[in-house]
Amino acid sequence: MSTREVPSRKGHWLTEFLLAVAGIFLGLLLVAGVAVIAYETRYADRMYEGVTIQGVPVGGLTKAEARTLVEQRLNGDGLPYVSLYTAEREWTVSTQSLGGRWELEDALDAAWRVGRTGVFRDDLLAHWRLLWQGSDFSATFHLEPGPSLIYLRHVARQAGHPAQQARLWVAGFQAHTDESEAGRELDIVATQQAIEARVQEALATLPRDTTPRLLRLWHNLPPAMEEHVLEPIRVPLTFREVAPPLTEVAGARERVETLLQSPLTLVATLEETGDDGVARQVTRRWNIDQAMLASWLTLHQVQREGATAVEVAVDDAKIAEYLQGVAGDIARGPREPTFDYNPATNTLKTLKPGQMGYALDIPAATRAVLDACLSDQREVTLPVNHVSPRVTRQDMEALMPLQLISVGESNFRGSTADRLHNIKRATAQFHGVTVPPQSVFSFVEHLGLVTIASGYSESWVIYGDRTELGAGGGVCQVSTTAFRAAFWGGYPIVERTPHAYRVGWYEPPVGLDAATFSPLVDFKFRNDTDTPILILTEVDEANAKLYFRFYGAPMDRKVRMEGPITENPTKPGEPVYEEDPFMAPGTQVQVEQPHDGLDVTIWRIIERDGQEVAREKFFTQFKAWPARYLVGPQPVEADSPPPDS
Repeated sequence: MSTREVPSRKGHWLTEFLLAVAGIFLGLLLVAGVAVIAYETRYADRMYEGVTIQGVPVGGLTKAEARTLVEQRLNGDGLPYVSLYTAEREWTVSTQSLGGRWELEDALDAAWRVGRTGVFRDDLLAHWRLLWQGSDFSATFHLEPGPSLIYLRHVARQAGHPAQQARLWVAGFQAHTDESEAGRELDIVATQQAIEARVQEALATLPRDTTPRLLRLWHNLPPAMEEHVLEPIRVPLTFREVAPPLTEVAGARERVETLLQSPLTLVATLEETGDDGVARQVTRRWNIDQAMLASWLTLHQVQREGATAVEVAVDDAKIAEYLQGVAGDIARGPREPTFDYNPATNTLKTLKPGQMGYALDIPAATRAVLDACLSDQREVTLPVNHVSPRVTRQDMEALMPLQLISVGESNFRGSTADRLHNIKRATAQFHGVTVPPQSVFSFVEHLGLVTIASGYSESWVIYGDRTELGAGGGVCQVSTTAFRAAFWGGYPIVERTPHAYRVGWYEPPVGLDAATFSPLVDFKFRNDTDTPILILTEVDEANAKLYFRFYGAPMDRKVRMEGPITENPTKPGEPVYEEDPFMAPGTQVQVEQPHDGLDVTIWRIIERDGQEVAREKFFTQFKAWPARYLVGPQPVEADSPPPDS
């Protein structure tokens, strides 16, 4: 008969005990894990328990809630008082009225980071320390500059006293002096900093309750809070000594008297070249009286052998400002010479010689005037820079025989006598003009002002959306012809404004016109070559033709035109009748012809050695333009009854 081994009761009990202990341990671990997870979930967006800021408990609050609570507890009436004092006097004031406040952002950030390092062991220990002991974070005390400045200025007026300055003044162009004495001035910035530091220090050194937090909770004690300072915090005022601006004026009086002894005279000798080519010396003078010299006087403190002395100087900025006006009187751009040229005989005639330009060297002139002010020299020769014309007769003679580069042509048939007069007047401004190499030609610059006073007659001009009488009607005939010469020369067009509507005088071809209106609307082109251009003009009254001819060195390019390409024609509206009270009753004058609206495209093709090197588009959008009439007032019948009164 077999026998079965029976396990020992003692061994069985031990196994059950160990299993029970393991189960309890695992259960505790599970409970602890769940508690940690629940704790972290509960405080995911809140401060951990045990955190205080400046003694104010913020555990369980969000950042925003914590900020609000701390501001309520610390700011406002909770701010301490300070006692500002000197050896003679004391001023007590609340830091609230000085603009005091607690800056909480750094403390809030530091409080929020506790227990949130991301390292489980470190965060667990941090949570335990918070629950056991708690952790307090200090805020930063700060004074707003504005409110504290107002109060401290009030204190400064009572606590300080000004320096007794040694004075140097001018009366009747004579220098006078007196003695000086040092003063005392409140250093407001240093005092503000001292208040902030002293309040921060006083609150940081308050006694704290070190009883562990859990023991306080176990014994049901109230939370530990820092007590607010009851007694005013004493802060000494900070002063700086104010040295008198003028403590030594020996020698300064003599320098002032030297400056004001007599007026100063500026002299510039310029050369003027007349139309006859004869150069003449012209001397110009500017007198600076003693009153202006006195206004330029400046006094500076300098350290000399351990003492503050007065240095008399002259304000160079004021001198330079004055010289700006003198520079305007002197400034003159160089005048390029003008020539007439006869291609048949290859002869060049000077119409107007070139003239040197001038520009005042302001920095050098400022230095010269400075030197003269504090010396016995009372006359200053101004340094003037000479600017030579960019084209000379020698330049033109080196190109002879001059080649015809391009021709601009237009027809003015049907122009009134006034319009023809204006065409001839404007064209004369351009005959013989030279365009320097690599420069921009401005039509308006050479044209000048177009007024009745400058010799122009009234004729019809386009102004805005209408045609009306004005000085210079017909000048656009000249600018259009100049534009065409530049177009056919292949020169880059810098600025060109087409007319608002089609003008018969500028056709054909349509779309190759340029409007100008001095001084606002200009036509410009650039001489992109390395040699000058000579412009010759001709008004052929017999054939009603206007010509602009460009002469110069032979060109290595050719220009041809494609177009005009016309699109989108539009018909003008009904005629417009406007009453003119100055016309005879019942009369009528047509002042504008009707014109169709049209989009026009012209292509300029520039070729070199038979190869196309540029293709440029010139686009014009002409408006449809109705006929316009001026009519006299309606005639009044002789037997018509008088109007009602």
